[in-house]
Amino acid sequence: MLKDIIKTLKINHYIKNIIVILPLFFSMNYANINLCIECLIVFMSFCWISSSVYILNDIIDIEKDKIHPIKCNRPIASGRLSKPLAVAILVILFCASVFMAKLVNLLCVLMVILYFILNVFYSLYFKKIVIVDVACIAFGFIFRIIAGCFAINVIPSAFVILMTFFASMFFSFTKRKMELKLVGESGCRESIKGFNIPAINQFILVNAILSIAFYFTYTMDEVTIHRAGTEFLYITTIPFTLLVFRFLYLINFSDGEDDPIIFMKDTTLKIFAVFYIIIFVVAYLL
Repeated sequence: MLKDIIKTLKINHYIKNIIVILPLFFSMNYANINLCIECLIVFMSFCWISSSVYILNDIIDIEKDKIHPIKCNRPIASGRLSKPLAVAILVILFCASVFMAKLVNLLCVLMVILYFILNVFYSLYFKKIVIVDVACIAFGFIFRIIAGCFAINVIPSAFVILMTFFASMFFSFTKRKMELKLVGESGCRESIKGFNIPAINQFILVNAILSIAFYFTYTMDEVTIHRAGTEFLYITTIPFTLLVFRFLYLINFSDGEDDPIIFMKDTTLKIFAVFYIIIFVVAYLL
């Protein structure tokens, strides 16, 4: 039972909530212990609210998941985890998430609640509508990064918001392509029925380009330069672009999975991530 509960929480997806900590990283406040603690609290809050959303989605999609080649093995779809218990866990996680966010400030609570409301509408309606479904996921990431800004009392940059939006769209279309490759049009979600691989490739490419463009624009912004105390952050665009290119490569040559989260296990991707951190530190010290 405990194993099934943990599986339903999708703890391995908590890595997506790391975006909450990015404002702390880019604002150069990571030496401030109090702000680090605030960000960690908000991070945990979004981890718990994310799990509650995953449970909600599994409950709503239980009948569809039963006929999916992979999702049929999920605890709720398979019947190993009962609906009443799943609902109880959902409520507990929601309350715990709001409580944690309140420890920081009410603005973070607002972001958590808006994130949950958005996902309720997503699970019930929006995920069935082409483009709207991936846009909802992107807005979910925007709520995360804004909460991270509120946690450290920093005004979110317009370029960061735009980069977050298009990067999220990039990953969302990636997921849909992998699902389409795995189960085909007949077994995939309603929002991508009628799509084909070439069409999704175009969306992926456009959003990849926009992600890189807005990242570069952010590093060249006067506010960013003033806050970082260096004008050399633009060189981090090189490893950032390599990370995007590696994702594009993995998207086109991966089989047997329908979630890009598996790419986090890729050794080359990890090397590029370390390279990014090194270049970031070097740029900061210049």
